[in-house]
Amino acid sequence: MTRPLGETEFEETTIERLKRLGYDYLHAQELFQRGERDSLHEVVLYGRLEAFLKKAYPTIPEHEIKRLAQVLTAPDGVKLINRNMHFHKMLTKGLEFSYEVNEETYTPHVFPIDWEHPENNDFLVVNQLPIEGRMSRRPDIVIYINGLPLIVFELKNPNNEQATVYDAYTQIQNYTYDISQLFNYNAFVVISDNVETKHGMPFADYDFFASWKSIDGRNVDNNRANTMRTLIEGLFPKDRLLNYIRNFIVFLEEGSKITKVGAKYHQFFGVNFAVNEAIRATRPDGDRKIGVMYHTTGSGKSLSMLFFAGILSRHPEMENPSIVIQVDRNDLDEQLHDTFVQGKSYIGNVHHAESTEQLRTLLRGEAGQIIFSTIEKFRKKEGETKHPVLSERRNIVVIADEAHRTQAGFAGGFAAQLRYALPNASYIGFTGTPVDFVDNNTEEIFGHIIHRYDMAQAVEDKATLPIYYESRLIPLDLSAEDIDEKYKKIIIEAGGDDEESENYKRKWAALEKVVGTPKRLRRLAKDIVSHFNQVANPFQKAMIVCMSRRIAVDLYNYLREIPECPPVEVIMTGDVSKDPKEWREVQPGSKYAHIKSKKEQEEVKAKLRDPEDPLKFVIVVDMWLTGMDAKPLSYLYVDKPMRGHNLMQAIARVNRVFPGKEGGVVVDYIGIATSLKEATHKYTQSGGTGSPTYDISEAVNIFMDHLKTVRGFIPSEIDVQNWRAKPKIEREDFIADLVNILLNRDPEEYIQAATRLEKSYQLVKHQPEVLELADEVMLYLMMKAQLRKHLRPPIEKPSENKTLEERLSELIDNSLLAKETVDIFQIAGIERPDISILDDAFLADLTKKEHVDLRLKLLKKLLEDQIKVTFSQGSPQSKALSELLEKTLKDYHNRVIQAADVVRVMINMRKEMEEEMRKRHDLGLSEEEIEFYKAITAMEQEAFSNEFLASLIHKVVKALKKQLAVDWTSPHRRDVYAKVKLAVKQVLMKEKITGQQLQFLTNKFMEQAEQQYKDWPMNA
Repeated sequence: MTRPLGETEFEETTIERLKRLGYDYLHAQELFQRGERDSLHEVVLYGRLEAFLKKAYPTIPEHEIKRLAQVLTAPDGVKLINRNMHFHKMLTKGLEFSYEVNEETYTPHVFPIDWEHPENNDFLVVNQLPIEGRMSRRPDIVIYINGLPLIVFELKNPNNEQATVYDAYTQIQNYTYDISQLFNYNAFVVISDNVETKHGMPFADYDFFASWKSIDGRNVDNNRANTMRTLIEGLFPKDRLLNYIRNFIVFLEEGSKITKVGAKYHQFFGVNFAVNEAIRATRPDGDRKIGVMYHTTGSGKSLSMLFFAGILSRHPEMENPSIVIQVDRNDLDEQLHDTFVQGKSYIGNVHHAESTEQLRTLLRGEAGQIIFSTIEKFRKKEGETKHPVLSERRNIVVIADEAHRTQAGFAGGFAAQLRYALPNASYIGFTGTPVDFVDNNTEEIFGHIIHRYDMAQAVEDKATLPIYYESRLIPLDLSAEDIDEKYKKIIIEAGGDDEESENYKRKWAALEKVVGTPKRLRRLAKDIVSHFNQVANPFQKAMIVCMSRRIAVDLYNYLREIPECPPVEVIMTGDVSKDPKEWREVQPGSKYAHIKSKKEQEEVKAKLRDPEDPLKFVIVVDMWLTGMDAKPLSYLYVDKPMRGHNLMQAIARVNRVFPGKEGGVVVDYIGIATSLKEATHKYTQSGGTGSPTYDISEAVNIFMDHLKTVRGFIPSEIDVQNWRAKPKIEREDFIADLVNILLNRDPEEYIQAATRLEKSYQLVKHQPEVLELADEVMLYLMMKAQLRKHLRPPIEKPSENKTLEERLSELIDNSLLAKETVDIFQIAGIERPDISILDDAFLADLTKKEHVDLRLKLLKKLLEDQIKVTFSQGSPQSKALSELLEKTLKDYHNRVIQAADVVRVMINMRKEMEEEMRKRHDLGLSEEEIEFYKAITAMEQEAFSNEFLASLIHKVVKALKKQLAVDWTSPHRRDVYAKVKLAVKQVLMKEKITGQQLQFLTNKFMEQAEQQYKDWPMNA
């Protein structure tokens, strides 16, 4: 029997791909045979490194070459990450090497790689390299450049279901401990089972490893087969690999913490395209419009800007440029500035213009600076008719970050002053939303779109996470019949006139006043705490968005009244002329006041970013809704109407990748569904693809699928439903028996399935249909934990590489009693939705359909059953306060009714789909036979019953497949085609089908056969 291809063949094929790119190859054994390696502990090929240095620096004496090689390969640092960072600095920036000849000292600047001329370097692929360290290990493939081991590949058998890319990741993690000397020099690693191929840093969590999805940077390859080909052809051509290692790896330093980050493919290609455009635009004949980089929010835009600025600052054609990073908000300025400061080993020092005068001084100063500024600092001083020219140099590049509102201000606004100040500067815009999503014409200002990376692709690549949407309603019941009379009395006592009275009415009838009523806020606080405590894991955080500062403070107070409420802080701007003094006093349960200094805001931000910190909630109004990145932030509770760009930016706060985080959740209390739908529709029209949010029930469906898979491991005769009710001994024996069964079957496969179940469960465990399954899920996760213990050898201490899911496996809630909540689906009397209310195709179709009657019915039900507002009649001379309040309430509820209406339509669509699938299942049709069934029934031929048609399809497909042969649809095989067609006709005639029906069915069967079996037998 022929054995399937295995890991060895995959390894050999990968080496062949690299050889085609011009890499040399040696098996590890040959290194010893050729005398290039004499110790299993040594990982550097010194002969090759010294040979390169001799060739590159022929004036350095040979004995000094050996010393230079030793200096280059002896990085400082107690920790591995520190040594790796020091080596990377020597690798990419070189070093000053001093030596003496005839008592004269020379200090050339030397590099271990010729970055400008890839062909001058020695690229070598070595496989099965044995290394002795704390343990003996043998990495699959190591790529050497000039004798330095810069890239490690760990491969798994593509044809073994049990060998996964995660196994390769785990192996790399263990290598960093067992043969750590190899990773002093490592630039990045590659892990692959050829179904998934990922690149990443050896010190990073698995969630931060990424696929390489493009060969040319313009076309994205989302095919999951042969992913190694895309990576090697897209990243490993010699010039590209050197470009990546030199320009697209950064060490971010935050205090003593060091994080090594490498670019993803969209950043690599996008930034390289942008650099080329910058060179073009800044030339003497350039148009000064570099272009627009559209990389969706959360996909690493700040890092892309860092890479862009770093490459430009070193580019010889730019002649030591000045780079101005310009933003229109302080929040964004600080966020982006933090990234640049943390990347100082890559970019050098940056200047933050704290004032208009400091900005002018910096721009008049020497070239080669990187300057941060908000755009309003380009303001005129008193007595100036226009901004003075600060520099006429053409090698000034202005990077605008999300500056939608201010960049269009050419009629004397800040944007005009900026261009007066820097008349020959060139401009590039970085944006996270489609460029025509906002009112001004961004392309007209900055130039064409350089590179696009939209939301759908980011989610597909796991660069960002999907966002799920829940709609909840807190209905209001205002029944004070004498409210108008009370109001008039207040106005009269205050001495107000009619105009003041009308203004007061409008003010008090505004939505903010309705939303901010104490009764409603108390219910809101209770519901948020209940929801969060049910769904969040111990490392997740939440943001609550309120309409006003007053509401934010009141909500804080109501939250603090709830005993089970986790720590919470308010983040909002201050107004010294309007703030109550208590807002500036330290609050109970906190060390801060509500109005916080910048330093205090940064402290709270650090707490929000730290998964171990007890702070769980931040309440915001406008601050932190854009530009603030906190990876543990998983839940966004929205109680403020938002639209368009602001709404898209706000929901993106919860889409950041974080270990164990399956997605972000937006919980809507105010009815943003319609605005979200409009924003999404405009987003798709603007060239973006993909939905910004998915209904939470999609996550329920995913959970149910994983639960079904796990159930399949349990023998059908065993009932697991009431396991918790068994007596203790019987219960323990019951679980042990199940574990034994799995140990003798497919324990690893079960563990993987249970892990997927656990991850999906964390997101939906509060949903009513999932609550009743809590005991069953807990049983499966306990079994998983026990299986892991059986399969793992004893260890001295817990592994530091344990995943978040493993750390949480024992933390499943013991009590999952659902607290009373009110959501839109229950109120409207409709079922919980089963598909995304923001599906792109549905959205596109929605604008063409009328749902007036359905909406009116739902509105009537809501108004009759839930909202009973009765007021006395007002004066005919003016609008009564009661009318204004009633209108506000109706608008408030209407927002959510529209969302419910959309959901109702989709539920019906889902029911129809499920009915169709049930019908096919009852007919016993296989997947390929279903396609024949669909093709024939689509023609609405009602002459046959479903049962007869199913039987007929069985017989026809069986007969025609016997006649199929290779290339049977090709013109030169018409004889085979005729035999297939005759086989179809014979079955039909045998079933008494004649005349036009015979001709029709024959043609339909043949059309479908050509589609399905064109590549026979490949698709057999």
